Amino acid sequence: MAGGLGLLRGLVSPAGGVAAWLPCHELFASWHHLLPSLPRLRPPASDGGFKLLLVLLLFSAALAEVRYIASSSMAPTLRPGDRAVAEKVTYLFRRPSIGDIVFFKVPTTLQNYGVNKDAVFIKRVLATPGDFIEVRQGQLIVNGVVLKEQYTATHALYTMEAMRLPEGHVFVMGDNRNNSCDSRAWGPLPIANIVGRYMTSFTRSSFQ
Repeated sequence: MAGGLGLLRGLVSPAGGVAAWLPCHELFASWHHLLPSLPRLRPPASDGGFKLLLVLLLFSAALAEVRYIASSSMAPTLRPGDRAVAEKVTYLFRRPSIGDIVFFKVPTTLQNYGVNKDAVFIKRVLATPGDFIEVRQGQLIVNGVVLKEQYTATHALYTMEAMRLPEGHVFVMGDNRNNSCDSRAWGPLPIANIVGRYMTSFTRSSFQ
């Protein structure tokens, strides 16, 4: 894992060292243990009803899907165990905007450190192509303006030098700024990796 931590040190300079604040190394070691077994659907009694349900499920899967939240990186917005609904239509008509919460396939950088290429993460978009982004004194600054963020768990305990987003990429971060493996560690996210936009969420207890 030394190579992975070297990559992180090359991109950010937190006080106390990378391992003290950025849990990417924990992610690499344990992400595959976090995927739960989802409850099975019980087919209706009639064969016709089952076929209709199957058609509806296939149709809805093309428009939206439910994803399990496995970590606390998006707390307090989303917490471990929540189910989040990802819709797949919006980005057919527009590009991601600042503030959007997106689901995406992991970038190549993470795949090179052992994360499955089919794994899907969720983070918030905080800068878009052409934007300048930096973190100073715990504040996120985009294009010279401090973002007023009501959704973060706490202020960032690190600094990040200003960088300009290349075309075709966005900068994503978890709302739990000090406990998230995100663009601060592995760089801008290709927009092509985004598979959906967060709509709403619910807890498992909602069905009990």
